[in-house]
This record gives sequence, C-alpha cells and structure tokens, in this order.
Amino acid sequence: MWLPNLELRMGKIDNIKRTYDLAIKLSKETNNPSVLKDTRFSYAQTLLNINKADEAFEILKDLIPDLETSYSSHTAQFFNILSRNYEANGDFKNAFIYAEKEFNFVNATILQKANAINKMMLLSFLLNDYSNHEKYFAEHKKLGKDENNLYAKKLYALAEAKYYHAKEKFKNAKAKYILTTQLKMNGQMAPTLDVISYTGLARLYAKEAKTDSASFYFNKANQMLNKHKVAPAIKLIYTNALKEFGSQKNLDQDSVIKNLEQEILLKDTLHQMSLAKLTNELETKYRVDEKEKALELANKQKQLQTLEIKQQKQKNWFIIIGAGILLTLLAALTYILFQRKKQAKILHDATLNDLKNQHRIDIMNTLTDAQEQEKKRIAERLHDEVGAMLSIAKLNLNTLQENTFIANGETDSKLTVTKNLMNDISETVRNISHTLMPIALEKYGFKAAILDLLTSIKTSNHLTVEQVIEGLDNTSKWPQNFVLSTYRIIQEILNNAIKHAEASHLFVQIIELENALTIYIEDNGKGIEQDHNHGAGIKLLETNIAYLSGKLEIKGEPNHGTFALIELPIPNLVQT
Repeated sequence: MWLPNLELRMGKIDNIKRTYDLAIKLSKETNNPSVLKDTRFSYAQTLLNINKADEAFEILKDLIPDLETSYSSHTAQFFNILSRNYEANGDFKNAFIYAEKEFNFVNATILQKANAINKMMLLSFLLNDYSNHEKYFAEHKKLGKDENNLYAKKLYALAEAKYYHAKEKFKNAKAKYILTTQLKMNGQMAPTLDVISYTGLARLYAKEAKTDSASFYFNKANQMLNKHKVAPAIKLIYTNALKEFGSQKNLDQDSVIKNLEQEILLKDTLHQMSLAKLTNELETKYRVDEKEKALELANKQKQLQTLEIKQQKQKNWFIIIGAGILLTLLAALTYILFQRKKQAKILHDATLNDLKNQHRIDIMNTLTDAQEQEKKRIAERLHDEVGAMLSIAKLNLNTLQENTFIANGETDSKLTVTKNLMNDISETVRNISHTLMPIALEKYGFKAAILDLLTSIKTSNHLTVEQVIEGLDNTSKWPQNFVLSTYRIIQEILNNAIKHAEASHLFVQIIELENALTIYIEDNGKGIEQDHNHGAGIKLLETNIAYLSGKLEIKGEPNHGTFALIELPIPNLVQT
C-alpha cells in the first residue's frame, strides 16, 4: 500500500480515505480474505499515524479474530486502542480483556507492558475484582514507568492508589491520589486521571465522614470536568460517587446526573448494537475454528499411532540410550558440584563485601555521631557561656549608661549603638546555637520541631505557609541520626525557598506511611532553569538523602515555582 503512505508523507490527508476505500473495494473483488484483511490492517495503521484512533477502533473491532494471530509491531498498540475505547464507553470488562492481551502480547515493549498492567489494576478496581491484585502489584513494581510521559507517571501512581484503596490502607491511598494530581511535566495534561484521583479522594473522605474534605475534592473533580472534555464513562464514575455522597450545596447535581445518564444511555445502546454484531461474527469464526481443531486433533492422533509403531522398533536401542543417560547424569553431577563450589566462593566474596560495607557504614555513623555531639557541645557552650557573658556585658553597659554618662551626650549615643550591637551579637549567637542543635527537636520531638520551624518561618519571613502533616505521632523510637538528618533536610529545602526562590507562599506536606516518609515542598517563587546545574547546596542535599537510602525529585520552571518530592525509608525502630 505504497500510494496511501506517499500521500501521508506529502500531507494529503483527505485523499487517504478515498484511496483506501478503493483499495478495500478491489480487495473484496479478488475474493481473497487474506488480501482484504491485510488491506484493512494497513488502513488502521495509517489512521493511527494521523491520530484518528476512534476510526481505527471501528476497523479493528471487525478484525478482532485476526488480531489473536497477528504478530505485527502495531498489534500491542491495536489492543491498547480497543481497551481504551471500551473503557471510554463504560465497557470495563472488555477494556480489561484487551489491556490483558496487550500485557501478554509477546512482542510488546517494556513500557507497553508497564502501562497495560497499570490499566489492568485500575480496571479491576472498577470491576470490583481484587482476586489478582497482589500479582498485578508485583508486576507493576517490576516494570516501573515511563519517566518522560506524564500520563504514564500519573497512571503508575493512580494504580498504586487503587491498590491501597482496595486493601483499605486509606492513608497510603490518599498519599498516592494526591501525588497523582500534583505530578506535572512541561505543560502535559491528563485530566481523565485527575478526575478519577479527585473522585477517589472524595470517596475516602466521605467514608471517613469528613464532609468538608469530601466536598472539596468533589468540587475539584467538577472543575476538571467543566474545563476538559472527558469520556462519558469517567463522568459516570464521578456521578455515581456523588450520588453515594449525597446532594451538594454548590453543585447542580440533578442537572449533571440527568445529562450524563442520557448521554451514557445513548452510548450504551450504540455500543450494545456494535457488540451484538461483533458477537455474531465471533461465533461464526468460533465454529469454523472448532472444525479446524477437530481435524488437527485427528491428524495428531494418526501421527501418534505412527510414532508408537516406530518406538516399538526402537526398543533395542534402550540399553545404549540408558548408558548415554547415565553418562549425562555423571556429567551433570560433576557440573553441579563445580557450580556449588563456585557459588560458595561467590557467597563468601559477597559476605566479605557486605562486612566491608557494614564496617564503612559503622565508621560513617560514628563520625556523624561525633560531629553531632561536637555541634551539641558547641551549641551548649554558645548558649550557656557566651550567652551568659553577653548578658553580663549588656547589664554592665546599662548600669554604666545610667550612672556615668549624661543623657543626650555624644558618649551616651555611642553607648546606645554599642548596646544595639551587643543585642545583635546575642541574637546571632542564639541563632547559631539553635542551628547547630535545634532545641525544640531535642526537647519536644520531631513533629513539634517541624511545627515550630514552620511557625518561625511564618512570623519572621512574612510568608504564608500551608501545611499538611499526617502521622509523626510516635517518632521517639526512630533512630536519632535519622530524625536529625531528616530535620536538617527539611530545614535546608525551606531555607533555599526563603533565600533564593523569593517565594511568598509555601506548601509543605509530610506524610508518614507504613515503612516510609514522604515529604513534598512547593513554593511559588522564581523557579529554576531545566538545564541549570545544581549548586553545592543541592548536591549536599542529594548526598544526605542518598545516605538515608532515599529518593529526591526536584522540578521547576522559570517564574512558575519549584517543588521537591522526597521519599525516605524509615529504618528499623530502636527498642526501648
């Protein structure tokens, strides 16, 4: 089909349909089903190239029986289109079937498999079928996601949210739902996934009887529906959730539900007619396939009888074959012993390396503890000794001013300047002392120290700070090194936002999960250049996070703010 491809390269899009209509007509006249099938597949591929997936879907529905035996490079993409269109029409069962076919397709790429397994997790939640969730979740973790595609990243996070939602781990589910809505990338959009995420958050808060939070996220979803064009099935998901929650003051629910139900009813009628036609075609093909399988089975039985006759004649060779098997077993035993010896050496070397690494980590921990103890000692001496001496000096200056110098004199003016300087020195010493060893962290614990830090930022820097903190109520059993390092990481990011970003608003979210801590900090400052090399502060921050075996993601655009997302695994609890 070189002519349509030539027209595509020349930009003659309107001529492509006429050319293929003629090609299909000629193919039918040949009475050759194979030629007709290849022509229609070629047409579907061309429609994909010009971004007409809906028209390609209508052709592919008629080619479903042939897709099962097709190994084209486009087959996985064809399965994806079928799944996506069935999902858009509310047929989640067929959508799941073709997502599974895409995942199991032998020539599918890793990224296609990753998106397919994430779609399967989402669809199984919509179908209320959680029987294979653990298996799907394991594949989901193994395959990962496409880091360069916003839809793939959001779908990955949303699949985890649905997994935790189904497992009734609502705190984890809420964190993943929020992460889905907050992911951004170069102006890309994924409104369908955002609507599902906001609706999921609303359902969770409604389940917890938190009416205000549920209403907030229902309004968020409604805003996305009004702003973007999404499939009727997605609107129906939102509408059903809204029905469960009850009528809302700020939403014209009855009007939304009436319009959506009419639209879905029409779509469903057309879809059922299409499915009936497709079912008839599949039943015809199934009967033909059954006859072919019966013929094939008869041929195999005949071949089996012939083989049994040959085996009867070959009994004399059993002794030779047995001897060969014995030699093979001896060789295999020798090989196994050799491999075990080799594996034992590898295990020994690995154990030795682990011991060396553990020794290095112990040394680093010892050095870190020593540094923190020295900081604490210096901070205490600054606070206790230098602070006390400065207080005495200020008292002496006050006494000297009251008893010796004449008011309004030049000497009195200089003494006042000296007192102000002493006050500044005292404040500086106090700040240095608190930076070296945060007093709130040592006295009141991690959560109180974070809240104290945010409060001080609000009062001293004229910033508005929005905060969401979940958990952190039992951090006393966390290792001290982990608590102090995490506090300094948060402190460093906030300092960067205040000093360099020129921000007027900060959003801070800290959520304690089962075995991890997620930290999300966003400002509305001047942002960062995408290709800008990180400075020494950021590199030190990356080093500290890597030391805690954590992950760091920093994104920002000029004049559009910056956000930092950190995941830190919580180490083993300290036994008290």
